[in-house]
Amino acid sequence: MTAISSCHRHSLQTKPISMDTSLTKDLPNEEQQAIQQAWSIFNDASSPQRLLILRGLLSSCCSSQLSYLWTNVQSLLRTDFSLILPTEVTLRIFTHLDAKSLCAAAQVNRRWKMLANDDALWHHLCEQHIDKKCAKCGWGLPLLQKRKIIRVCDADGAVAKKPRLQIKKPWKAVYSERLLVERHWRKQQAKTYTIKAAHPGGIQAVAFCEAQGIVVTGGGDKHIKVWSLADGKPIRTLEGHTRAVRTLQMDDTKLVSGAMDNTLKIWSHHTGQCIRTLEGHTAGIAHLHFDSRLLASGSVDGMVKIWNFKTGECSTLMGHTQAVNHVRIYQQSTRLLSSSDDGRIMVWDLEARRCLRVLQGHHTAVQAAIPSMPGFLHRFYQSSNINKDDSGDEDQQQEQHRSGAPVAISGSSDNTLKVWSLDTGACLKTLFGHNQGIQCLAYDKLRMISGSKDGEVKIWDIESGQVMHSFYQGAGVNAVALSDTKLISVSDTGDFRVADFGV
Repeated sequence: MTAISSCHRHSLQTKPISMDTSLTKDLPNEEQQAIQQAWSIFNDASSPQRLLILRGLLSSCCSSQLSYLWTNVQSLLRTDFSLILPTEVTLRIFTHLDAKSLCAAAQVNRRWKMLANDDALWHHLCEQHIDKKCAKCGWGLPLLQKRKIIRVCDADGAVAKKPRLQIKKPWKAVYSERLLVERHWRKQQAKTYTIKAAHPGGIQAVAFCEAQGIVVTGGGDKHIKVWSLADGKPIRTLEGHTRAVRTLQMDDTKLVSGAMDNTLKIWSHHTGQCIRTLEGHTAGIAHLHFDSRLLASGSVDGMVKIWNFKTGECSTLMGHTQAVNHVRIYQQSTRLLSSSDDGRIMVWDLEARRCLRVLQGHHTAVQAAIPSMPGFLHRFYQSSNINKDDSGDEDQQQEQHRSGAPVAISGSSDNTLKVWSLDTGACLKTLFGHNQGIQCLAYDKLRMISGSKDGEVKIWDIESGQVMHSFYQGAGVNAVALSDTKLISVSDTGDFRVADFGV
């Protein structure tokens, strides 16, 4: 008994009972005194004595009384672990909660609100979700571009770039604003409007910079027009090409265009000045793509040309037997994908100037093929390679395809999209949905956009390969452009449509 008493002095220390006289106020005085005396005896007893009293009481209780005890004792035994554990341990526990659970925890009491709003917790959630699909929940949040750069003149009249003052937001606010945009995408809640671009021959190409708030269109009328996204009004027109403009790409300082007059032109889209004209193709330019080092162009002449910005050198890649419709540089200027009317996609080593692999599977012209970016997650896998008799092996192989090797996604005039393994060249998945040939394609880490001759634009869940939403442009869709908050599509009508999911 002595050993038991010494043990419980630490674990069962109790404070004096606060007598609630209201419980006995309706009883006769004699009964009130008897009950108060029983409480007093229990209150003055030591821990071992209290245990003996309780054991005796429990042995004499009926079922209804024991049920009453069970119901009420549970709430009395609940303990706020955040008051017992060190704050660091509590925060570590909170890292296992998702955003919804953290918001619920913040409503428990003031202490829990302080803990659940900890900036490090929300920074951890942002790292899991922003610009990627979370491996645990499958959700991803848009990166959102930096604020617009303001151009101001100094004392000498020179134009200087001055970024707006950036006020550091709490990570919870960062998460919340991006979650709102992602929900708009999932629910197709967007502000949509059409801008009458007045290209008589229809719009063939589009490029835009959300940070600077401008859209550039190229049309069958040989002109390139720069537009303000804020009010939909034209800023300037770039003239110089002698035939239809088929392809455009821009960055913060320059715009590169390709046209059916066999030339590429480099422009300052801020001034409208043509800086340089590149000649070398023997037929019209169908598509171009550039990064910080190289410019690639694909032509109706069946050739791909690589232009080096630094050295000015131009090299030619030959292998396609018909017009090259699309080119894309990737893997830090060391690889290139080219798509052609010959139904093939070619993977090129730009350092060795040779073809590494040919992807074949489309039945007609391939209009676009885009490689995945680092951090891209998907659930596409080659079902024929999976052992259906062993579910464990199937799950393992799906996970390997989901988080491992890079892929390319292509769109073709055969009405299908295909997902390819860039490591093996195998077709992992064929996606169906369009009724006519696919003309254009764009995608990031969260979603994919495809446009078709049938006038339909589809928004796909990039991870599952399922169509999320569709809408009609009204005419064949020639090009699409995608950002974190906006989708722009152009067609032969000469107008372009903007869907803003950031509002």
